[in-house]
Amino acid sequence: MGFFTPSHNDHRSRHRHPMICWAYAGLCILLLAWGTVFGQTKCPTSAPAYGLLRQDEDYRYLRNPACWDDHWDRLKYVQLGSNQNTFLTFGGEIREWYEGFRNASWGTGPQDTNGYLFQRLSIYSDVHAAPRIRLFVQLTSDIEVGRNGGPRPVIDESKLFFEEAFADITLSRVASDKLVLRLGRQEFELGAGRLVDVREGPNVRQAFDGASLNWKTSSWDIRGFTLKPVLNRTGVFDAPADHGSTFWGVYAVHPMPKIKGGNIDLYYLGLARKDAAFDVGLADELRHTVGARLWGGRGGWSYDSEAVFQGGSFGTRNIRGWGTGHDTSYTFRSVRLRPQIGASALVASGNHGNSQSDLGTLNPLFPTGLYFGQGGISLLGPSNLIAIGPKVGLQLAKSLSLVADNNVFWRTSLQDGIYGLGVTVLVSGHVNSERYVGSQPSVGIYWKASRHLSVSAAYAHFSVGSFLIKASPPGRNVDYAAVWTTYKF
Repeated sequence: MGFFTPSHNDHRSRHRHPMICWAYAGLCILLLAWGTVFGQTKCPTSAPAYGLLRQDEDYRYLRNPACWDDHWDRLKYVQLGSNQNTFLTFGGEIREWYEGFRNASWGTGPQDTNGYLFQRLSIYSDVHAAPRIRLFVQLTSDIEVGRNGGPRPVIDESKLFFEEAFADITLSRVASDKLVLRLGRQEFELGAGRLVDVREGPNVRQAFDGASLNWKTSSWDIRGFTLKPVLNRTGVFDAPADHGSTFWGVYAVHPMPKIKGGNIDLYYLGLARKDAAFDVGLADELRHTVGARLWGGRGGWSYDSEAVFQGGSFGTRNIRGWGTGHDTSYTFRSVRLRPQIGASALVASGNHGNSQSDLGTLNPLFPTGLYFGQGGISLLGPSNLIAIGPKVGLQLAKSLSLVADNNVFWRTSLQDGIYGLGVTVLVSGHVNSERYVGSQPSVGIYWKASRHLSVSAAYAHFSVGSFLIKASPPGRNVDYAAVWTTYKF
């Protein structure tokens, strides 16, 4: 065998080299494709928290199976077909809430010494059917058990109903200029919830039927809408739109680069109601609300200030209402238990003068159900009211916090009564010249047991002031206690 004559082994080796090269190239292409599929979907450092509005949650990151670290993740991203942008999400909530009053409503109406139970069961499906089409449906059952006098209207019970059922149509998909039209039943959480909120706290949340248009740019988030509030009744699929009310408006949010951590909200809200009731009487109401909110945080400070003016008509009278609310706190981040101290203040106008003068009572529209104090005591609403109170918070452990506050209340106008959160007259002010309504210390403890499970408890005591003492019948001191647990998935 000469030096330049190849052996049989050399011949086989030359055939193997191209095969190895092709295999290596194929492996590189496969790894590159894998990186294209999953490299663009990075896993978050921690799973996102569940929101108050479940439709705002985004689980697209779960298209990467490496991000799955929870037993519910398989239901959060179910791919539909070959397109990764068409997928299905399932989720839900179970909430059990037990509460009791001593002298509910300051001792008037049905009383219950044993307390009562609220149960909320909710399940939703979120279908991203096409790049520009999304369908969201949320079915809810809200039940009340054991309350003397039965469930209160609207807020306690709605045995089975569609809490939300809407279609999103994306008109523009540019990230810096996104425009989405939403049609159907939907919920809103605008700003701090002083005027528009999902009414979390009470068993039945606030929903609306209608259309909204959301425009997001790099520096603005603007939402316009025209809606009918949903009027929940106690039956099955018995939650129609309230055809006696119409709600519309525009709400804009804008960060303020010249104020580090600062933001501003600007808005106009319109409301038309038939047979609206105030302490001065009953009439059709057309109300226009314009307002601004300045909010944010820097260092340990957080702040939230808002002011509104209301005009319009009430029967043959004009409306002239106004209100302002402020909430400021400071957290000592480097101190053990991270103590937080803060204060809140609110002034809401009331009615002055005779039956021919302008109506001055502020209408808070559709506010949060957790306005004053901890838990769901919710005795007073922000109409014809002055409220001032300090607040203290402690971080007892990583997942355990305690909050205590003390709100003190006065009437703004001595010619107007006091109102509930739904702008219902609780106690008339026609023949009562006292201003001081009372004080309400409360404390709440909140345990975030896991991403899914939370357990909370609250206690509040309302000491009646001279206005309620001189009411007919005289008001009594109120004690309130509640414990509730929520599981979300």
